[in-house]
Amino acid sequence: MTGDDPVTAATVPIFANFVAISHAGAEVQFEFIFLDLNEIAKAFAGKGKEDEPLNFRGKTVTKVIVPVANFVQLKDHLDGMFARLEEAANELKTIKEAPEEGRKRASS
Repeated sequence: MTGDDPVTAATVPIFANFVAISHAGAEVQFEFIFLDLNEIAKAFAGKGKEDEPLNFRGKTVTKVIVPVANFVQLKDHLDGMFARLEEAANELKTIKEAPEEGRKRASS
């Protein structure tokens, strides 16, 4: 998926639902891209069994460029944040799986 140039994008949505992260030289770039979920739904609804990949074009909301020296300082914070997010995701997975497991044991 590719995004538009934020300067020429016609309408800028108030949120982004995709983030592209890239690194070049001494900078890290975050590109926040809005993709209309209706376009995705329509594409999947009209897609047959062909294995051709779907291509979407989103609108770039903004690009944030951070010097590598500053980005590296976020490592401990991001590591902690990812650990907490993984823990929360595992808890949700356990909660969703528990009722199904209970049904399996009851029918055995």
